[in-house]
Amino acid sequence: MLGNQITNLSVTEAIRQMQVSPKKAAKRVKSALVWARKNAIFQKQMDPDEMLVKLVRVGKGTKFQKKLDIKGRGRFGVIRKPKAHMKFVVWEMQRGVVPEPRDVVERALLAGRLEKRKVKGFKLARRVWMPLDECKPVINPKPYYNW
Repeated sequence: MLGNQITNLSVTEAIRQMQVSPKKAAKRVKSALVWARKNAIFQKQMDPDEMLVKLVRVGKGTKFQKKLDIKGRGRFGVIRKPKAHMKFVVWEMQRGVVPEPRDVVERALLAGRLEKRKVKGFKLARRVWMPLDECKPVINPKPYYNW
């Protein structure tokens, strides 16, 4: 949702949007945008006033951060915190000129033909979660205990 909010904005305006956003992920997106702007200035020699956020992709990460959950009687469990990744495509605006993709990855990102990652449990055709209809009454709920 935050990615759609900052797509096709200038980088400075996108950073401003993330500063005033009340969402929890806005702080991480803002720091990643600042890092991307710094890298574009020093590595690609782009003008900071002419930079545009062309595309933002946020997706499921491949790794989990694992942490021990100590329990009573000498037992333990493993807490797995999922990670995510962000990808930004930053363009340099030129007056009256439509920029071309720099490489094959940018061309695939803009066309929506990026290869499916081989991650267990990651499906592009998975149904989107929808909330239940709140006005539907609950009739004959099953008891918690069945004895």
